[in-house]
Amino acid sequence: AFPQTPEELEDVSDLEDEHDARSRTSVQTEGKTDRAKMTQLPEAEKEKIAEQVADFKKVKSKLDAEIEIWDDTSNDIIVLAKRMCVIMMEMTDFTRGRGPLKHTSDVINAAKVISESGSRMDVLARLIADQ
Repeated sequence: AFPQTPEELEDVSDLEDEHDARSRTSVQTEGKTDRAKMTQLPEAEKEKIAEQVADFKKVKSKLDAEIEIWDDTSNDIIVLAKRMCVIMMEMTDFTRGRGPLKHTSDVINAAKVISESGSRMDVLARLIADQ
C-alpha cells in the first residue's frame, strides 16, 4: 500500500534516506584505500584530527624557520629533520584522505622510516655533544 498521510510520507522518505546513506557509504569504502576510509570518519573524530593537524603545522612552521638558518647540504641532522618533517606531513595528509600514503601499511612503514631517522639523528647529536 502506498503512503496516504504526510506522516506516512515522511516515514518512507526517512527510510529511503537511511538506505541511500548506507548504500553509498558501503559502495564508497568497498575496495578503496585506507586513506579514502579516513574521509568516512565521524565528524567528532575529524575535528580531533583537524586540531592535531593544526598543532602539528604550528610546530612544523617553527621547525622550518629554525632549519632555514642552516645549510642543509653539509648538515646531516638538518637533512634528517627535513626528511622526518616531510614524512610526518604525508602521514597527516593520510588522516585527511590525501597524499601519497594509501594504506595503513604505508603509514606504518613511514613511521618506521621516521624512527630510523630519529635513531640516526640521536647518534649524530651524541657525536656532536661529545666533542
